[in-house]
Amino acid sequence: MNHKNIKAKTTRGFILRLSVCMLFFSISFTYVQATNLYSQHTQVSVKADKIDLVELFSKIENQTEFLFFYLDMDVQGIQVSVSAKNKKIEEVLTYALLGTQLDFKINDRNINIVRRVGAQSTQADSKPVRGAVRDSNGEAIIGASVVVKGTTIGTVTDINGNFELNALKDAKIIVSYLGYNSQELVIVGKSNLAIILTEDTQTLDEVIVIGYGTTKRQDFTGSVASVKMENSPVALAPNLNALEAIKGNVAGLDIGATSSAGGSPSMQIRGQKSISGSNAPLMVVDGVIFMGSINDINPNDIASFDVLKDATSAAAYGSRSANGVIIITTKKGKSGKPMVSLNATTSMQGWQNRPTVMKADQWIESVIARNGFDTNLDWLTAQEEENMKAGRETNWLDESTRTGFLQDYQIAVSGASEQVNYYLSAAYSGNKGVVVGDDYKRISILGKVNTEITSWLSFGLDASYTKMDYSGVGADLSAAMRVSPYGMKYRDEASGLLERFPATQSQANPLWGVDDAARKNMDIRNNFRLNAYARVKVPGVKGLSYSFSLSENLSKNQSGNFHHESFYIKEGAYNDPSRYSPASLQKLLASANGNIQNSTTTSWVIDNIVNYKNTFGKHSIDLTAVATRDRYTYESENATGSDYAANGNTTLGIYGLHKATTPKIDINYNQKSNIGYLGRISYSYDSKYFLTGSYRRDGSSVFGANNKWGDFAAAGIAWNLTEEDFMKDVSFLNNLKLKASWGRNGNQGLPAYGTLSTVINGSNSGIRYEWGNNSTIYYGLNANALGNMDLGWEQTESWNFGLETALLNSRIFIDVDGYFSKTTDQIFTRDIPVMTGFKTIKASMGQIDNRGLEITLRTVNITTKDLLWTTSFTYWLNRNKLAHLYGEDLNGDGKEDDDISNSRFIGHPLGVIYGYYQEGIVQTDDAQYIALTGSQPGYPKYKDLDGVDGISAADRKILGYTGANFKLNMSNTLTYKNWDLYAMITGTFGGGDYFMKSNAAAYMSNGSGAFNSNSVYVPWWTSENKSNTYTSATFSGDGRFQGLQNRGFVRIQDVSLAYSFRETWVKNAGIAKSKNVLFN
Repeated sequence: MNHKNIKAKTTRGFILRLSVCMLFFSISFTYVQATNLYSQHTQVSVKADKIDLVELFSKIENQTEFLFFYLDMDVQGIQVSVSAKNKKIEEVLTYALLGTQLDFKINDRNINIVRRVGAQSTQADSKPVRGAVRDSNGEAIIGASVVVKGTTIGTVTDINGNFELNALKDAKIIVSYLGYNSQELVIVGKSNLAIILTEDTQTLDEVIVIGYGTTKRQDFTGSVASVKMENSPVALAPNLNALEAIKGNVAGLDIGATSSAGGSPSMQIRGQKSISGSNAPLMVVDGVIFMGSINDINPNDIASFDVLKDATSAAAYGSRSANGVIIITTKKGKSGKPMVSLNATTSMQGWQNRPTVMKADQWIESVIARNGFDTNLDWLTAQEEENMKAGRETNWLDESTRTGFLQDYQIAVSGASEQVNYYLSAAYSGNKGVVVGDDYKRISILGKVNTEITSWLSFGLDASYTKMDYSGVGADLSAAMRVSPYGMKYRDEASGLLERFPATQSQANPLWGVDDAARKNMDIRNNFRLNAYARVKVPGVKGLSYSFSLSENLSKNQSGNFHHESFYIKEGAYNDPSRYSPASLQKLLASANGNIQNSTTTSWVIDNIVNYKNTFGKHSIDLTAVATRDRYTYESENATGSDYAANGNTTLGIYGLHKATTPKIDINYNQKSNIGYLGRISYSYDSKYFLTGSYRRDGSSVFGANNKWGDFAAAGIAWNLTEEDFMKDVSFLNNLKLKASWGRNGNQGLPAYGTLSTVINGSNSGIRYEWGNNSTIYYGLNANALGNMDLGWEQTESWNFGLETALLNSRIFIDVDGYFSKTTDQIFTRDIPVMTGFKTIKASMGQIDNRGLEITLRTVNITTKDLLWTTSFTYWLNRNKLAHLYGEDLNGDGKEDDDISNSRFIGHPLGVIYGYYQEGIVQTDDAQYIALTGSQPGYPKYKDLDGVDGISAADRKILGYTGANFKLNMSNTLTYKNWDLYAMITGTFGGGDYFMKSNAAAYMSNGSGAFNSNSVYVPWWTSENKSNTYTSATFSGDGRFQGLQNRGFVRIQDVSLAYSFRETWVKNAGIAKSKNVLFN
């Protein structure tokens, strides 16, 4: 039988996926599938003379939604002539089949061509098979696929879930439907089938990726979280960074925010473990350690994330895995004809909480109060005074920001046969950030081919290229918060020529050097990645295989800045054009300067893996042995040039650094290597009891000669209670597994050559010598840091206890993990006495403890023939503690000393907020406090904690901690017919930080960073307005207490709505809209 694919016409052989994403909400229009009355209302026009019957069917399919099903032998060689205009399908087919042995049956859009009753059949052993397909609630499943195994004979169920087809009496049929487990049935002796499909939660039997292999979740003893991206609503959000898509979906994984277009967020699993070393998890892409940037990976190419959180999960990577592991698996082709996927996305970005800056009159009031000026305003410049009288004012924040715009275009071609699997993709992404001048562009290409050369040998090759362009300079937002609102943006508005100094504060225009020719910035990054691998199934030994992989990564980056002489225009009268004249600019050539840096990073990883997997009765065993090594090399050349007075011009800009009076070239080179050996065993008995153990030995070039090697081991056990006889009668419980694990992993925590003594030269720190009568100055080498050959691995020992359970026909899934870890031998820099000849030394000491709880809850709330609603909750809390530090007790109090200057306190979490506790504001009647402290009204009033009169350093205390108390996230996925809705709500509770600067003036005129000190108007203290919250405008001391704020929030992070077309020629094409919160 010729069976046209029920989901997409194979004659077109491609899938068109089109997503156009805008801000906030989605709207889309498409065709809605008709009811089973379709054939009664559809008219056909066709005119043909002596054409093959199959060609007639194709003509009808091209202008309608009908699909024809037939046996090739029944229609072969039959030619027909038809002339019909706006006729019903029944009329056309009745006429066309006159004089043949064929008849037709119409079932909605499916038309079966069959032999007439009594006609000779070449398939005498076939018989009609009927049946009904329903779900576990007894509701009919419409559109389920019913196919005779091994043939192209098939059909789909109608509106009542019924189907009918012809099959051999001993044939098998396969029944499948999206979201349900497929069934295979033998139809011997059966002609009317009642088929029940169960929901496929893909939770217990899902395959998860672990180090150097895969396993079933149900068989695993460790803690791992998986997020599927391919064909998932989670992937609908317009994220240019791959990690943004899984934010909030994995308990225990903290992903930070990005502050610029194309930025990479920070990430951390189960808390901070290292004081000064890296806390980022190891990245693994397609089974190979990845040394590039997360931005090198196109999010649309990702099929899934697997996050390994505990020691036994991550132990396969030993010295790299103390901070956890994130494994990314990219897409691959699927069996069938080539599939083409297109995706076009556009979205806008904006503020969630936009600062409200002062109006001009408020600004004048604050300047007068802060500086004690008279109210006659004679301190204003002539231009400011002119603008004030004319009622002209500038909101510099508005001028420096815009509505961000994001665009993303993807194309992918994939497919697979029995021997070859391939996936090819290309993408272009662009992002104009919210800050003017903050731009980002990315081009990425990926190609993957895997082929099975023989039944025992397979080979694969992955190659990717990414080009990212960060060139450009963003507006200076701190300047935007300081410039006078009466300042002028342009010196010549008609020509668009900016004024560098808009006002009297000697503050440059925040847009100066952004889009004009005063400054040039370039930042272009190219990355090439190649991964070749082969797998041999050893003939004659069942379950034994050997795999080899070689992965290489090459990054070539070019970055630089050039400040032309015009960048240094002098401050002066606004109506003095001579400041911008060629003669004035000529005098500024000595200030012109620039630099350009070319850097190359190369890395390679070689893995040799031997695996043996087999089952003996009730015993299953999985043995893995790995030998791996890698190398990382970085080299750069940085050329600088300053002072172009002698050259006379800066026409060549960044490419004319050699023309400078003072050119200079710096060269940097470093290299580090690692080697490792791993042995791992996984054993299970009767699908009840599971045991995993591993041992890894690693060596690294970055450590001292005395500690280059580290040994790391892990073990895990699990017990599946639902397989026990005493649990058989607990019908509501589909799965209950208890698990426990222990392990020791490592963290390098050192750069290359970090154990060696270092010297320094140059005018800042080198030894200064004067030679000759003309006092020529030379700078020699100076000792910098003392080496320490005993430095070794930071080691994290951790314990994990958890349970996984599925309830109510797997409609509820719960995963709970509790953990404790201690990280010892912390590596950080300590000051040492100068009598040693050095200033600092890297030391290995200290201990940080982490403990926490993680809960994941997933539910299937509603599932009907048209509606599927699922919900996911993730909750986690982490508590870390500095258990030990230097081991010193210099004050003799019997306790280990704190490091107060670095806010490190024994027995407390990292991220301590330490300072004076504010009781309020000093008032005019606080005579005793004023006498004891020397303070004055309008200043902060601190609490006396040590009982000694006056306020001293002894009155400081711990005010809070920057870390959150806990995090809670909820996502909902709602699928109704062709619609898909995804929404994610994230919440962070507790924790604090300073978000204001250190004096009251910060509230009114001065800002820095991401608006940590806003130019907002506040009711500062005066003798008439005796505020007990804000100081007087003239207070300039330490007032950080005023900015200590709670960091907690609850917000909608992502909302995505999409529609998928059901028409066969545009299957999966759709229009979507998304909202993504970009600023908080």
